[in-house]
Amino acid sequence: MERARYGVERLQDAPDGQWHVRKISATSAAKTYKCPGCGQFIKPGIEHVVAWRADHWSGDSASAEARRHWHPKCWESRSYKY
Repeated sequence: MERARYGVERLQDAPDGQWHVRKISATSAAKTYKCPGCGQFIKPGIEHVVAWRADHWSGDSASAEARRHWHPKCWESRSYKY
């Protein structure tokens, strides 16, 4: 059941491009990451999202290496830079 809610990536279109977005459940969150939206840390055990560009100019592998972990509210309310 958890696999149905988390871990499956989806494509999201936004003004700043197309993004792969994956939800990470609290039980799967095992590392500490710094949220690019607020600059605060996402500690292990905190549900969050991982996002990376689907239209990266240097390809999918470079895009996956540049993925970032976000608080869900920070991802939803991020400002788009043109």
